[in-house]
Amino acid sequence: MINRIMTNKIIQSSMPVVAASYLGPALAPNQDATWDEAQLPLNPDEMVLKIMGQPLRRAGRFIKLVCCGALTCLKSVPPEELKDKKIGIFLATGLGNVDEILPFITQVFKHEGGFPSPNQFANSVSNAAAFFLAKVSDVKGVVLTVSQEELSFESALWLAQSYLESGEIDLALVGGCDVFTPTVTDYRDRMDLRPDNHRSMPMGEGSSWLLLGNTNGKKIGNVLSVELDYNAKTQHQLSAKVNILSECEKTADNLKWRHDQQKILLPGFRLTDIDQSFFEESGWMVEDYLPHCGIHPTASAYGLARAFLCCPSAFLLHCNYHAAGRRALVAATTI
Repeated sequence: MINRIMTNKIIQSSMPVVAASYLGPALAPNQDATWDEAQLPLNPDEMVLKIMGQPLRRAGRFIKLVCCGALTCLKSVPPEELKDKKIGIFLATGLGNVDEILPFITQVFKHEGGFPSPNQFANSVSNAAAFFLAKVSDVKGVVLTVSQEELSFESALWLAQSYLESGEIDLALVGGCDVFTPTVTDYRDRMDLRPDNHRSMPMGEGSSWLLLGNTNGKKIGNVLSVELDYNAKTQHQLSAKVNILSECEKTADNLKWRHDQQKILLPGFRLTDIDQSFFEESGWMVEDYLPHCGIHPTASAYGLARAFLCCPSAFLLHCNYHAAGRRALVAATTI
């Protein structure tokens, strides 16, 4: 069962996870490959050829990472399990295709107006990446882009569940993608990263995806709850390890955690008070995924997708919060 919680409203339904994929700064799908912030961003064209079999023309880097990450997820499912299924795309992004938007804005507003190139215009549209993905994957269901800064992926999960419940779609392809945007200083400023409100990690990027819904095939787990708490709290309340542990234990108890499952905390980049030994003493393993993907607005998608593939028989709880004080919790189990 899934508990979807928003401002005291709880709805219960199922949310099986059929497939997952994760892609980080090293551009190695479903691999924990090494990378260096100083060398970012890497050219994705070789990866595009490997995954898609041909170049992706008239598309910027953001669109390429969206398509490669999502297709890696879809291709892990036997085609017959997707046949005749109505699939919806829910692309979450905090900053979107900034590399394409900035040249467009510069051309129009800073250089005496003028007309941007057709490619610049097409790549600057907010739903362009989701449209490209729908075209290359032959998806004909709802196609949406969700942007709620660093809670974008959690918001997309919530929205996808609404569509699944209503029967408008059979499967939901839900992903989070944000790309490295030079310079590092500008990237940090766009995310409102200050020394006291995030863990010390390099900046990164990712395109990570979950395929949700019912098929006749096997599943790799279930999303049990998505909680978006819009009652603003202080940074200390949200990040203190004692409070985090209390939320973890309460969520596990409410969702009837099975004692044969390893309890795993996936800490988001805003959680500054993460003491691994403290949590382990209370029975929680800490799976810190950020060294593999770096800080980016939709890093939670990377952490959860990676955990579905790398942490069998586990109870997962991803915890993060927005700089403005809004908390996000996603609980799941793996097979």
